[in-house]
Amino acid sequence: MISLMKTGHEMDRLAKFKDVALECYGLAIASTEQNVIEVSLEQASLFRAELQALANQLSEATTPEDVRKIQDLFGEDLREYRDGAHDRIRQLRKEMDAALSALEDFAGDTAARGDDHEKVLKNALQTLATAAANDRLEPIKAAIRAASAGILASFEQMQARNQFAVAQLKDEIRLLHQKLQAGRRSATSAVDTRSRQEVEARIDEMLKQSTSFCLVLIVLKNLKPLASRYSDAAVEDALQDFQIRLRDALGDVSMLGRWSANQFVAILNVAPSRAMAASRDAAQKIAEPYSCTHNGIPSSLVFQVAAGVVDYQEGSDVLKFQPKLASLSMALGGGPL
Repeated sequence: MISLMKTGHEMDRLAKFKDVALECYGLAIASTEQNVIEVSLEQASLFRAELQALANQLSEATTPEDVRKIQDLFGEDLREYRDGAHDRIRQLRKEMDAALSALEDFAGDTAARGDDHEKVLKNALQTLATAAANDRLEPIKAAIRAASAGILASFEQMQARNQFAVAQLKDEIRLLHQKLQAGRRSATSAVDTRSRQEVEARIDEMLKQSTSFCLVLIVLKNLKPLASRYSDAAVEDALQDFQIRLRDALGDVSMLGRWSANQFVAILNVAPSRAMAASRDAAQKIAEPYSCTHNGIPSSLVFQVAAGVVDYQEGSDVLKFQPKLASLSMALGGGPL
């Protein structure tokens, strides 16, 4: 009898160990997906999708062979992403080397032109010095006219070349900002910000199921003044970058949505204390300056941010949640919902 009980306890222990091992393996895959370093946005998105598919397969695995197959695929996906990231980094290094070489050539050319202008000025000064030793008026006048013409021509050439160089640099900066903004737009598409209707539907579903959750409300208090000061494109680029920062800062986001023009919400499946800490950290990061281009000129803008948390705990009164959310919105300066 004792032997049977001992065997039963051992089987229970092994079963629990198996369940925990599978759970931890699934969390390891999920953590890898959440912390992918985005060297290339397209590659990172594909890698995340593959990891999510593996996590889904793991939840349905029933045999050791299934788990081994998932591990083989996980290792293969990880190696492919590593190799792709290395290739992209090498390409970026080549582009940086090319840019550095171009700047060095530009600096050398500018220095050479400076030497040419210096020679012209020295010759003009030498002509004036020679004329100063002459007692006759006409040679002195002729020398002054020749020196003046040479100095003026040299100055005009130098001014024209400098203007051309500045125009080239401005154009390069403009193109660089366009590429950065395009990259932000591509990255924002992966954030998957939902509409208010979708967020409300998720909230209603969780309340009906009596599922505990926390909702982080973020209010951008100066969005209207910024919209009147900056172009629509500049504000939109900053808002896209804002959503990326918000997602990364909060981490375990179940759903991110735009509640209104100046309000965003995030649903977190964590304890209220963790949600509060995450909201404070997010508020600091999203309040830092955002780069943008205003009227073709590189600039930056800053959002005035207010953030708070309202939670629902399993078994509590469902009818109290919406009034709590409305009170939080008023307290943060977001107005009535």
